[in-house]
Amino acid sequence: MSGKKFISAVLSIAMLIGAQSLSADSVRAVEYGIDISSYQGNINWDELKTNNISFVILRAGTSKYGIDKKYEENYIGLSKTGLKKGAYLFCSSVTLEDFKKDAETFLKYLDGKNMEMPVYIDLETNAQTELGKETLTTYALAAMNIISEAGYTTGIYSNKNWFTNYIDRELIKAAGYEIWWAQYPSMVKPVNPLDYDKSDVCGIWQYSSLGLIKGITQSTVDLNIAYKTYPQEVNKNKVSESWLVTAQPNLRLRCGPGLRYGQITSVQPNTVVNVTEIKESEGYKWGKVSIDGYVGWCALDFAVKLPSQSGTDQADKKADVTGDGIINMNDLLEIKKYLLGKSDNPLSADVNGDGAVNILDSLAVKMKVLKG
Repeated sequence: MSGKKFISAVLSIAMLIGAQSLSADSVRAVEYGIDISSYQGNINWDELKTNNISFVILRAGTSKYGIDKKYEENYIGLSKTGLKKGAYLFCSSVTLEDFKKDAETFLKYLDGKNMEMPVYIDLETNAQTELGKETLTTYALAAMNIISEAGYTTGIYSNKNWFTNYIDRELIKAAGYEIWWAQYPSMVKPVNPLDYDKSDVCGIWQYSSLGLIKGITQSTVDLNIAYKTYPQEVNKNKVSESWLVTAQPNLRLRCGPGLRYGQITSVQPNTVVNVTEIKESEGYKWGKVSIDGYVGWCALDFAVKLPSQSGTDQADKKADVTGDGIINMNDLLEIKKYLLGKSDNPLSADVNGDGAVNILDSLAVKMKVLKG
């Protein structure tokens, strides 16, 4: 579009909507915001903050082209306005490994930055539709798990068609992640979002791409309404427990806490995993763990909780099976002797104090030895 035509179109739309799209209508407890990228060009941040908006979501980058060329500049400018900040990564990946790489790259872009709004994975690349709804949802959840484990509120951005046909929105929400829903009732001018209610399907609704606001003159801008007040409280029910996988031949690592969630990878038997969160679902106890760079959930019903390795004097005394004042390979050998029937002192070999002498006692001592 030529410069003159663009200006003419801007003026026409402005006359149609006036200040409606960013009006101070506060009938409902909602917030207005915009999302921007390098396409919006140079921004006058002093003017921008005079609009009736409370948040701005920045494009951090894309899978294919890397960091957005305006991301760092936009973050610095936005930080001076007092408006809440969020970010998104345009993801065009079609393999699980590349989704993981995108999540890791996104975390690098977010490192050292304060984000009061959620950070999103943007899914709208045609090639991804060929994966099928279940697979694409699994890959997306795998990426969000990595981002969430780093401490961010995260979710998926896409449009109504995609959330209907290619992404399992209900599964995303059930996993505790956010939905940023794009749907434009009018392609001629922005509607009044308060004439609609999308709060049952999303946390943020992007209702127009035709916004006109002070401070941005090179293009129109996407308009959003939030049905929640961010930042949301981060889950504080964190744990740190060691579990030994006993499943044969392996234990599935799923993208969510339940059998309805797809598999990310497998956990081999006799693997010790660190569980950071526990949930009950579908008759199983699920633990959130990290394996090979992936973050997911496994059924703890097929694992054994290991004794706490807190390093207390009492725990050290139990690990010193031989009673020589040193925890070393001799203590492991003493347990092995008992297991082979070559020792008749079971009490000294019961390191974890559960009344039985088995591989768990040997593993407890081994962990002490490895920790020095």
